[in-house]
Amino acid sequence: MLNSVERETLAAPRVRPIRIEGMRKFLVDLKFLWLEQMLEVRTTWYWLLVFSLIMPLSMVFGFARIGSGLTDRTSLLYIISGAAVFSVATEGIVTMAQRTGEMKKQGMLIYYASLPINRIAFVTALILSRLVVALPGMLLPIVAGPLIYGISLEFSPWILFLLPMAALSLSAIGIALGSLIDSVELIAVIANVLIFLLLMAAPVFIPIEALPLPLQILGYLLPPTYVADALRHALDGTIGTAFYFDVAMLIALTVVSLYIVARFLRWRLK
Repeated sequence: MLNSVERETLAAPRVRPIRIEGMRKFLVDLKFLWLEQMLEVRTTWYWLLVFSLIMPLSMVFGFARIGSGLTDRTSLLYIISGAAVFSVATEGIVTMAQRTGEMKKQGMLIYYASLPINRIAFVTALILSRLVVALPGMLLPIVAGPLIYGISLEFSPWILFLLPMAALSLSAIGIALGSLIDSVELIAVIANVLIFLLLMAAPVFIPIEALPLPLQILGYLLPPTYVADALRHALDGTIGTAFYFDVAMLIALTVVSLYIVARFLRWRLK
């Protein structure tokens, strides 16, 4: 008979290889799924690039001229970071919803559901393939805004981490819409309305103290709240406790989002 210490000693070496094998499978799935998605993106990358640049730049240029003009640095910081978050949310919700809906309509979702692939790798590959084209549109407000209005902002490497994480944190919403609604046209309408409501309910363009109390409470449950606040800290050069709290919350919400996709969101085959 083996005592408890001996049993744990014999069992321990088995756990580590299983985890390593699981991570290796995830990376292999991610690699080939990303390459496959890039083959899809390459046929329309120029259109995706153009449209991903127009809206964020229009927001930076237009929102600052509402009323008598918003020329103070704080308002411009909200507009610039908000335009970047809008671009991120569009990729995470609208693009993912439409892409999932198109794959379902074409029967490709049945194909992917039948494969022994990691679902988190599948979602990550979809997002990363679009980020290759969409990242310039996300960065454009941050680069063009200070040049247009003559203000000085910091460019922290943290920004390149925040934007992909924000897109991943919103991906479950996009996939849910794409998989649960049959009409691709209806998906586009609902996703665009939802993204507008999401950005207005969260303190993205608007300071949280200016929102009604119910929206303030709701805002703390939404990923755009934390990515927008973290972006403002990064651009303002005030990286500290509040910034790291935003990053931690964004990571937590991303983990929850991917867990929902992997565990609870069923891939509809009909």
